[in-house]
Amino acid sequence: MANYINIILDTTAPSNPYININGGATYSNSQLVSVSLGTTDIDTTGYQMKIWGNVDGVYDTNIQTTEGASQWISFTDSKQVKLASGDGNKQLSVKIRDDVYNESSIATDNISLNTAIPTVNVGAPDVFKVSKKAGKNILSFTFSSPEQFEEYKVKIVTSTGAVESSGVALATANGSSNVAGSAGGYNAPITVTISGQDLELASSGDGSKIVKVFVKNSAGTWSV
Repeated sequence: MANYINIILDTTAPSNPYININGGATYSNSQLVSVSLGTTDIDTTGYQMKIWGNVDGVYDTNIQTTEGASQWISFTDSKQVKLASGDGNKQLSVKIRDDVYNESSIATDNISLNTAIPTVNVGAPDVFKVSKKAGKNILSFTFSSPEQFEEYKVKIVTSTGAVESSGVALATANGSSNVAGSAGGYNAPITVTISGQDLELASSGDGSKIVKVFVKNSAGTWSV
């Protein structure tokens, strides 16, 4: 029997902890977010982590608003977290400790919660009836939104309550213009032009047509 033992002294904390909310997105339109976590340590066997910040503490009792109130849990490289209610900036923090409880520095990330549904104001068209005949085949109207929007679509829909994923998008082959845009940063009224020919392509047959405008805000939420 040997008269000695080998033991390991480890006083080095996990290196370069990080936390990333929704892949680094600036905005979220949902309280539930996906959080990526990590350290540059190669072997994370036995590691634990503690997460805290602007959270809904009821959703996960291990994750609370302060470091002291949160609990150490097994380390994983991804975690679903529910942010606290109320739109605005939300911050999450994480600390990682190794199998002998050396604790890393604190890593943080921020995201802006925006659950608001954008609204659209559509003005009256310059004419309410068009044909496919030159001189009488074009109508125009202007729309705007109280907030800046990143994308818009003009569609022919079957009901005034239709959502963005429904309906038929207008084409521009016959003179229609500004029926869709994705350049971002829109904050001024936009004038849409629709030709009778393009209107017929989107919805064949004479009669009343519902033209609806949808806008998407920076959080990725479409108007309804």
